[in-house]
Amino acid sequence: MDLAPRALWKGFLKLSLVSCPIALYPALAANERISFRQVNKQTGNRLRHQLVDVVTGEQVQSQDKARGYEVGENNFLLVQDDELEAAEQDARHRPYSAVPSRPPAQEEVSKTVEVITPAPSSRTPQSTDTNAQEEAAIVRTESPKPEPLSSLDENPIPTPTPIDDRTIQLDHFIPKTQVDPGYLNTPYYIVPTQDIGQEAFAVIRDAMRNKDVVAIGRVVLARRERPLILEPMGDGIRGTTLRSKHEIRDATDYFARIPRLKLPAEIVRIAQHIIQAKTTDFDLAFLEDRYRTVLIEKLEKKHADMPRWDGMAKPSAESVISLMEVLKRSLAAEWPMRAAAGRVTARRGMAARSKGPGKQVAGPRIRKRG
Repeated sequence: MDLAPRALWKGFLKLSLVSCPIALYPALAANERISFRQVNKQTGNRLRHQLVDVVTGEQVQSQDKARGYEVGENNFLLVQDDELEAAEQDARHRPYSAVPSRPPAQEEVSKTVEVITPAPSSRTPQSTDTNAQEEAAIVRTESPKPEPLSSLDENPIPTPTPIDDRTIQLDHFIPKTQVDPGYLNTPYYIVPTQDIGQEAFAVIRDAMRNKDVVAIGRVVLARRERPLILEPMGDGIRGTTLRSKHEIRDATDYFARIPRLKLPAEIVRIAQHIIQAKTTDFDLAFLEDRYRTVLIEKLEKKHADMPRWDGMAKPSAESVISLMEVLKRSLAAEWPMRAAAGRVTARRGMAARSKGPGKQVAGPRIRKRG
């Protein structure tokens, strides 16, 4: 069984004044992908790419590599890292280009105020004053008319921004059916990380499940702020990043070319009958990557037929020598060296004595304790 991957992101999930510590885990198993390295066909060694200037043909070191935005043929605007960081910070406070729909506030749902006075009794004479009659009437205050777009453009709604890089602020809740699957990007599993936040996490999860809605928030991943939808999934929450609107092409440009045909009812009925006969439940078996399954089988078979190579040659049995044998050889090598050193010392002593008794050979000095 594969161990769960490490958390990709840790922070807080916040709904109004309720927050809880959470962690994001990647739902995609990237390590299960089959990848190949580029190797030398002759030696089998890996190849290494080099950076080469396309104009001068000279090799470029990695520290001289920079980012460039192409504005013409071989003409680039150099972009520094600090400029990208400044753009990331400015983007978090920039308002939307188009004002998004804001959730209706409780006080804006109904602006109708009804003031009803009690019916006049026989004890209270009915007033004939016009002002009194107007006060006794039902007063209805209609909802305010929507502001013109010009006024909205002057004061656009600011972008919902995270409190910080470690907080997912839930800004809106929408029906899941309104989310076009084409905008769904990368899924993540969201779980609480501490016991103190278990209850708050469950409250947010069950409230969304009971209302049958999904939440929209924003999360900072790899230094980029990304829109995220969150939906209950079992005991946890699944978060899925969304693609930006400029990444999805308009389907009208393609579907508008399809002519609208008037089909005979009998043909449609037969097609519906075939569909009904083939209708079944969703099964994950349909999602098996059969190419990957076959490729793994072939690679395993090819690896089994390949001569075994352990990386380093193991010593043969003949070259294995016991520790006792090594120590004996070391000891035998030490005795000739000591004997030769003794003969040299003896020769020096004889030479010193032949010079006469008046001269002494310098030796170690011994300090007397007095």
